[in-house]
Amino acid sequence: MFKKLLQTSIVLALIVVILGAYTRLGDAGLGCPDWPGCYGQLIVPDAADGTKLEGYERPLEAAKGWKEMVHRYAASTLGLIILILWFLALKGKPQRFQPMVLPSFTALFVMLQGAFGMWTVTLMVHPGIVTTHLIGGFVTTALLVWLYLNQNSQTSAYRYILKRHKFLLFVTLFVLSLQIVLGGWTSTNYAALSCGDQFPTCLDSWWPNMDFARALYWGPIGAEHDYEYGVLENQARAAIQMMHRIGALVTTTLIISLIFSFKHYVYLKNNLLLIGGLLTVQVILGILNVVLSLPMFIAVLHNTFALLLLLSIVSLIHKIFKTNT
Repeated sequence: MFKKLLQTSIVLALIVVILGAYTRLGDAGLGCPDWPGCYGQLIVPDAADGTKLEGYERPLEAAKGWKEMVHRYAASTLGLIILILWFLALKGKPQRFQPMVLPSFTALFVMLQGAFGMWTVTLMVHPGIVTTHLIGGFVTTALLVWLYLNQNSQTSAYRYILKRHKFLLFVTLFVLSLQIVLGGWTSTNYAALSCGDQFPTCLDSWWPNMDFARALYWGPIGAEHDYEYGVLENQARAAIQMMHRIGALVTTTLIISLIFSFKHYVYLKNNLLLIGGLLTVQVILGILNVVLSLPMFIAVLHNTFALLLLLSIVSLIHKIFKTNT
């Protein structure tokens, strides 16, 4: 039961991340201006769009409200399943021995993730909070995948991997993680289209006038500061977009180097093929996001494949370093 529930939680975590991206990219983060309900109700109120409900300044937009609430329903269900997994682990139900550290940390982390979901709304989609919430979704999924892999039987390949290759693997994970953070920062600051539909150039230049100091602007936190649709000038947004592009180039180079460095480890062939395939699709999706002016389907896929690419690297690390008997 523990392993099957883990599988369910991983699928649901992926769905929650996808729904979160759909909500964010659909500008529906404030579709319900309160939390955990929506205009004080458990479902979106049955009223005409534009209606100003008593006690709320923001008029109702039902479509945005439902995007937000479906995301909350799915996330709440995931949180409940993770708590059940923690209880099962406490009772010794996993097929293979699982120390309580990881299930306990995962349960605590998903509670913190729920808090960031609340702050996303109450702090008016502050870019730093929203980006942290996005990263939290990725980390939650990675923790669940690691728990699941712990339940599989395998032997460690640790001693067969050269030290420089292990170092490259962890550097790649670190840089990929930074690139995902940059991607979240790009999205939450509405910087995806700051270069128009131009690629690889930006604003008719290889290096346009950009404001890198403002690009990393955190901004004051508080309900009185509304960050919906972004507050940065386009020069700062263009700087964010260019940082994300440069980060993509560095990340791609590192992952390709990783694949070629590990190609002699025959037992890792399938992992490397998966990583290479995901990377190829992710780069294509990133370019299409720009040249097609951020279509919703492509943008959500880009977010999803970033998570899948991260999970593929995490799975490779587990296969190399983790011993199960």
